[in-house]
Amino acid sequence: MRAFIAIDVSDEVRDNLLKAQERIGNKVAKIKFVERENLHVTLKFLGEIDEALAEEVKKALGEIANRHRKHRVKVKGIGVFPNPNYVRVIWAGIENDEGLKAIAQDVEKEMHRLGFKKDKDFVAHVTIGRVKFVKDKLELTMALKDLANKDFGEFEVNAIELKKSTLTPKGPIYETIARFELAE
Repeated sequence: MRAFIAIDVSDEVRDNLLKAQERIGNKVAKIKFVERENLHVTLKFLGEIDEALAEEVKKALGEIANRHRKHRVKVKGIGVFPNPNYVRVIWAGIENDEGLKAIAQDVEKEMHRLGFKKDKDFVAHVTIGRVKFVKDKLELTMALKDLANKDFGEFEVNAIELKKSTLTPKGPIYETIARFELAE
């Protein structure tokens, strides 16, 4: 199965991010926006894994969840990867993300131990769209600038999830395989 490790965001944050997607729109660029139910924070993309490895991953995630406390974070501002002159991914930033970074570091370390290759440094974010091509660079820049400091709400980081991603012509379908509550 194609898998990744994630943290879900609240309904309030999802609704506010949908408004941001509408503000950006599809007139300025051909963008594949992330569906409401698929909005999340990716801690690590694993790729194709078999059942045996999935069990190892679950065991590690359970231990990681026990080491971290539930906490709140704020979703604020819109940014892009790799840079404003060449926009490929549009994302919402996360403030107060020290707790998320600590969880991500633990995930990275444990997954590396299980044989996954190391990712570059974790940047806490929620991907809201992938840009196929830009039609009007100035308009896109203006839309992104309007949202640069927008507050999208808060959510509680309360669990780490192992998710399965099934690719379909209409876009990916995400399914939670296992959920591990963080400590109180």
